[in-house]
Amino acid sequence: MPMVNTYETLFLLDATKLSADGDAVRTQVHHLIERHGGQISIAREWNYNQKLTYPIAKQKKGAFHIVYYTLESTKQAELERDFALAEGVILRSMTLKLDPKWQETILGIARDEHGKEFAVKGMQDEAQVQTDPSALGAEPAAGVDGPPGDGARGPRGRRPEFADKGD
Repeated sequence: MPMVNTYETLFLLDATKLSADGDAVRTQVHHLIERHGGQISIAREWNYNQKLTYPIAKQKKGAFHIVYYTLESTKQAELERDFALAEGVILRSMTLKLDPKWQETILGIARDEHGKEFAVKGMQDEAQVQTDPSALGAEPAAGVDGPPGDGARGPRGRRPEFADKGD
């Protein structure tokens, strides 16, 4: 028996097409969901001017758009296929099924005007924890932050057996 679930899909849209005719692009994405019987609860901008780490479909910038919707679980696979086939507009998409226990909390944050800033700040804080050892309470590794040539390191902070012979 199919269950009706609530899903969150984050779309990476073509920023040039979105800037040319944003309403048509959003309508096309929303129409895909509604065509499969989905009911959109919340749809909003996530970040419409994001520089990408690497080009996707020759695009250096992308527009993130997030949509929350309810849909029968048996129709989700077909919908994902349609997302993949809409390659002229949708560069990438990521879908999550919301846990019913957290559904109202997540949708409440999504409805809030400051919900986007809350989530982006959380991602930035998480990135800092993952990249900054001092954020985890760890001390820097010996010889890494010190001047070149200290400890067991050779010239330029490299181990002696890999040091350049021409120095």
